Amino acid sequence: MDAVGLYLFDEQHNAREGVILGMPDPFSAAYENTGMAIDPVLAHLRETGLPCSTLTCLGPRWTRSQLYKRVSGRFGLTGFAILPLYRADDLAGVLYLGALTESNAARLEIEGLFNMSPHATRTSTRLMDLPKRHGALSPRANDVAALAAEGLGNREIAHNLGTGEAAVRKHLKALNQHFGTSNRTAMSAAWRAGLD
Repeated sequence: MDAVGLYLFDEQHNAREGVILGMPDPFSAAYENTGMAIDPVLAHLRETGLPCSTLTCLGPRWTRSQLYKRVSGRFGLTGFAILPLYRADDLAGVLYLGALTESNAARLEIEGLFNMSPHATRTSTRLMDLPKRHGALSPRANDVAALAAEGLGNREIAHNLGTGEAAVRKHLKALNQHFGTSNRTAMSAAWRAGLD
């Protein structure tokens, strides 16, 4: 395939964060701002939980779809497959495989989806290994909160993160403000409750 994308979902199966490689940045912005809401292939995957593509879902109607006319066609995308990514039984995201040539678009039939499914399985397996994080926090704030929740002291957190104790205190103070808590135990409980 010519392009690949990965989007992670929130609890309502809406895209929380993602990236598309092999396509220009304006395509990514157009897909995220306009395309996702009108994407019939993504809607089919959300409904069924099964891999699908422009070929299996729409066939020759693909080039007449609003998604093609408003987003994909403008950037030369001849078709794409969407493979579900699961964390346990929950749909955690999708793996997009995009075609920019007719020969690659022809690979988006049922057999091609079967051949591509191991990539989604490997990605899903890796997703399960990713640490959970609180979506409203920066990666560093999540790291501090996670280590504090494990019961580590400021010095140990600083050592694990390669920073100073003053920075850890600053993060813990900001975390308490963010969660409306006044101590490490309450902050840790609030952080755990908000994990994605």
